[in-house]
Amino acid sequence: MDNKTFIDNLSSQTGQSKDEIASLIASLGSIISEALQNGDVIAVPTLGNFEPKMKQERMSVHPSSGKRLLVPPKLSIAFKPSSLLKQKIR
Repeated sequence: MDNKTFIDNLSSQTGQSKDEIASLIASLGSIISEALQNGDVIAVPTLGNFEPKMKQERMSVHPSSGKRLLVPPKLSIAFKPSSLLKQKIR
């Protein structure tokens, strides 16, 4: 589902305008990204948990040259779906 279809579906289900829904989604995205940058876990009921995880630095080999490279540590996001979401998908 693309963004326009998502906004259309939410707009029709909630009765709010498409502009209000687009603004709400943008605000939700910025709040979630800010919280994850601060290291907080985001729990969305019936959907799941978003958790920031720090990946350790590691050695990697470049496939074409065979050179060994040091990959620096980085912050990634892990998503764990809720049991309710798992049941709905099955």
